[in-house]
Amino acid sequence: MKTKLILLGGVPGTGKTTIAYKLALEFKIDKVISTDLIKAFAKTYDSGFDRYILTTTHEAYKLEDLSVIDGYLKHSKKINDMVLEVLNNIRDNVVIIEGSTINKNFVNELDKDKYSIIYFNLCTSRNDLIKRYKIKGTLRKSNWIDNINNIDEIAKYLSKYNLNIINDDLEKTMERITNDVKEILYI
Repeated sequence: MKTKLILLGGVPGTGKTTIAYKLALEFKIDKVISTDLIKAFAKTYDSGFDRYILTTTHEAYKLEDLSVIDGYLKHSKKINDMVLEVLNNIRDNVVIIEGSTINKNFVNELDKDKYSIIYFNLCTSRNDLIKRYKIKGTLRKSNWIDNINNIDEIAKYLSKYNLNIINDDLEKTMERITNDVKEILYI
């Protein structure tokens, strides 16, 4: 039997983590993999991790002379390789993976014989992101608002190459995603 993967991607502040845990509660899924937690682990136990793992999606381009998108893609690849290692050691029937590095490239790397996959790229307007970043900035250290142009560039890239779910209303977004997730869970 294939493991069912629910993938939530999108730039910071689009609601990936909130929706991941709401889905986990709704469907009693006990495995949620967060790319943020994988990065936090790497930073805590830094024993030679690649510098692209230790940076952010919107600042990775600074590590070399790269475009914002090429830096994002290089960072994503490094993080997603770690996610694949974790995933290869999980034997659960359903797993949710959320993070800003989850994108079409990651989906294409997954073994379709091993996994049933449903993927969502969450997005919202630049103005909504700015509002969310101001709130998040009071709750934790974040440089998102200072990097809004880079984040916006990544959001446009992701929107161009992915199935997009506009998250401007959490309740409606959850309803849409829940209906799609039911289809993969009850195949």
